[in-house]
Amino acid sequence: MSVSPVLQSLRSATADIHTAIETQADVERRLRDLDERPAMVARFHVLHSAVEAAIAPWRASFEADGYEPDRRSPLILKGLEALNVPTPADEAVVALPTYGQAIGWVYVAEGSMLGGRVMQKAMVRDGIPLTGLDFLDPWGDGTGSRWRAFMHAMDSACASGRAVEEDVVRGGIDAFDLAFRLLVSPAR
Repeated sequence: MSVSPVLQSLRSATADIHTAIETQADVERRLRDLDERPAMVARFHVLHSAVEAAIAPWRASFEADGYEPDRRSPLILKGLEALNVPTPADEAVVALPTYGQAIGWVYVAEGSMLGGRVMQKAMVRDGIPLTGLDFLDPWGDGTGSRWRAFMHAMDSACASGRAVEEDVVRGGIDAFDLAFRLLVSPAR
């Protein structure tokens, strides 16, 4: 299967920060640790709530492209409740001026679902209790088809001119910057 030029550009532009998050945030270890888990789940709630707020004005555009962005914050909120953690304050997010930037933000949020699925499977295998972690794999076996649907919507939007590749990349960089700030910086 060939990789679209938009996806190639996104991956290239965000590779360093994506790697930094993976190596510095230590997400799986912190979610496995029952003492650290509540704070980490709270950070994920802030991240996903911010993404949902940022892309809200663009939901109709996504739906026109045959894709409905995930709303994981309610599921994460249930996880916080199960962990007896109060809802954290929302992150202020600037309005996204273009649909392309919204696509970049969704790329980061939906991509985290792929990693979450891998982490959850590893925790199940290792007998780690999953209290508060249902948000890691909300789509189960449908995760791959959901990701492909998002890729199709992104490519379709760019091919039709409804989105511009440079804006998609800018949105991806900005969303990864937010993820880094929320997931890595507190870990230090």
